[in-house]
Amino acid sequence: MKHGAELMSAGTSNKVADRGSNDAESKDVSLQVMVPAHIKREVSLKAAQEGTTQRTIILSALKAVGFMVKDEELCDKRKMR
Repeated sequence: MKHGAELMSAGTSNKVADRGSNDAESKDVSLQVMVPAHIKREVSLKAAQEGTTQRTIILSALKAVGFMVKDEELCDKRKMR
């Protein structure tokens, strides 16, 4: 299974693969995926137990497998309002 940079470089140019580091590309966008119901429950439960968001749980998991996720992207956006 390919992750992060491997996935982005497969079939794309370096110019496209480097877009994630561009400040203009760092705005938040929606990502919807279908997961088994038990995964959704576990993510929700873990977020509640840690006092964080599902977004933070998912981004942390993506970072752990090699995706480029900046530390400031892991913050709870709800507390910034």
